[in-house]
Amino acid sequence: MHPDKLAQRGKQVTDVDQARFQRMKEAYETLSDPHKRETYDAIGERGMKWLDEPFSLDPQEMAHNFANSSTLDRSKIFGIFVAIAITVFLLPILACLQVDGNLQGTPWTAILTPLWIWNAFILFYHARVIAMGPISRPENIPEADWVDPLPMSKRIFSLFRFSLIIAFEILASLRLDEYINWTWVNVFVPIYVWEATTLYKKIPLARMKIVTVDDLETALGKPFAEFTQAEKDLISRRYSVVPTVDSPEFEAAHKLKSRARQDVIKVGFRIVFLVFLITELDTDAGYNWWFIFSPFWLMSFCICCGSYQGFAEAQAAISEKDPDFLSMGKKTYGENDDEENHNLNGDTYGAMGADGDPQKKLTEEEKNELKAQLMQSGYRMISSCCSQVFILIIVGLFVGKIQGAEYSSIWILSPLLFVTGIILLCLGCTIFCITEVSDDDVFDATKQSSENGTPSDYNPPNVAGQGSTVTEGQGSQVPKATWDPEKGQIWDETPSATGQADSSLGNDVTEEPAKSTTSAPASDVNTTASISRILSEDTAPIDLLDEEDTSIQQKKEDESNAIHELD
Repeated sequence: MHPDKLAQRGKQVTDVDQARFQRMKEAYETLSDPHKRETYDAIGERGMKWLDEPFSLDPQEMAHNFANSSTLDRSKIFGIFVAIAITVFLLPILACLQVDGNLQGTPWTAILTPLWIWNAFILFYHARVIAMGPISRPENIPEADWVDPLPMSKRIFSLFRFSLIIAFEILASLRLDEYINWTWVNVFVPIYVWEATTLYKKIPLARMKIVTVDDLETALGKPFAEFTQAEKDLISRRYSVVPTVDSPEFEAAHKLKSRARQDVIKVGFRIVFLVFLITELDTDAGYNWWFIFSPFWLMSFCICCGSYQGFAEAQAAISEKDPDFLSMGKKTYGENDDEENHNLNGDTYGAMGADGDPQKKLTEEEKNELKAQLMQSGYRMISSCCSQVFILIIVGLFVGKIQGAEYSSIWILSPLLFVTGIILLCLGCTIFCITEVSDDDVFDATKQSSENGTPSDYNPPNVAGQGSTVTEGQGSQVPKATWDPEKGQIWDETPSATGQADSSLGNDVTEEPAKSTTSAPASDVNTTASISRILSEDTAPIDLLDEEDTSIQQKKEDESNAIHELD
């Protein structure tokens, strides 16, 4: 079955032979590996293909399979989302019940059992990441350019930071159960170290300087390609090198620096909050809890102000590129037309730039890109402010409960439970209400609409004066008319136009019109005949004529009869 063996035997290898050999090879690899064979027995061939290449499945095929799935299968999918929601809210609900006294006699170490299970899974993940060793270099990347995206130092550092969180959780639960009599200053020691490691990570990024390649070449006096490896390493530790200020790398570096600054400010607010909290817990100073949590109010306010500042900076940058972009296309008095903005070379200029040179008008693609950037910045500001308001509502309910409010602790979780319920409701409607519409149903609906409404092969007639033309020599022509404010509608009485048109008005005329080499369309002829029949009826007066003009109409009819007699 091997293509080379078949070629040696003199047989021509086809695509079918290649596909058959490839399938046999995949089957052998699956059956010879115990792990792959177990996976194949569990989820089948399509499941294994999805595990190897998650994006190889056709979305339309997935939608088709989901729409044709049974109610039981859909219930299983919805049950997975419900189970995830229960797992997330199990620990907070147990903690609220313990605070309300509904679980009397249950120690906090038992209440926090879901937390210990979650921590065990995360510790197992960190251990696996460390045990897998360094990431091997791909063959298509040179060794000099390869950098391990997840070095061992970062893995160990992440494990150390998570271990500090686990240590604080254990000490806090033992202190609440009074197994240890430590002061809260000592209990919060792991949190101090964790915040210190956060500052160790974020301060260098917040102070990072962003430079371009041109800046480095100007400073060192040589091209970037001639830099030594030692110089590149020294520059990478102190600076963030980007190609240009307009490149995506510069935008990404700027966002990273801004986010690091925000994280440093958040750490400062959290440290102040810890000082207030530990002072109240250890000394019982009698501080108001709304005052103790004041750093949270100030931090949320600063975050909202920072989001608005980012949106304002985006607007300023867009206005600098195109001053007329934010004016919504409104033209001011005295503004010249677009044709007057063209110079002799055909360039279009707008407002004057910062250096005094006229700015060129942006293209539609550039305007759409600016619009997308402005919308993205606006969405970021709105989402940041809404999330802070949501967090403040939860913190406010928590502080009110500590301050002595009489409501149940479950009300602290009410915003989260409400949002989760809305999400599950939408998911349930989406999962159980999706059905597939076949092509036959669409065809039948289109056919029924065509039968009940306008036929699909209907071709409306052309009306004179709306793009239709009448060729000389046709059997019937549309008469021409003009409008007089005093006399009303006046028909053209020239022999070329009126004579032939009036010949078709008389119902008693049997003489056929002369045939011509150019025949009029059937729709035009039918339309002309219909108009002629309407105009020839004596009992149907023309609406466009006033009562005072009846004598003119009678005179026109007499002239028409005279023309008929001459014909």
